[in-house]
Amino acid sequence: MPRCMEIINEELQKNLNKVILVKLRNGAEVRGVLVGYDQHLNLILTNTEEINPRGGFKSGLMVIRGDTILFISPSQA
Repeated sequence: MPRCMEIINEELQKNLNKVILVKLRNGAEVRGVLVGYDQHLNLILTNTEEINPRGGFKSGLMVIRGDTILFISPSQA
């Protein structure tokens, strides 16, 4: 496994069952609890909330396809 993927895996592992912020290529931002991911960086989040200037949209379970992600960051709930 390339070193960059090892670092990404370590960081995601540290943030399992914690709130993260995900920015998507379409400009949307989603905050939720990371419960799983795979080698393609597909993410499974629970207790999700889409964040936008007009207010948030709360949802339950969300699967985010890895190739739509711009960045992932730890987040304050």
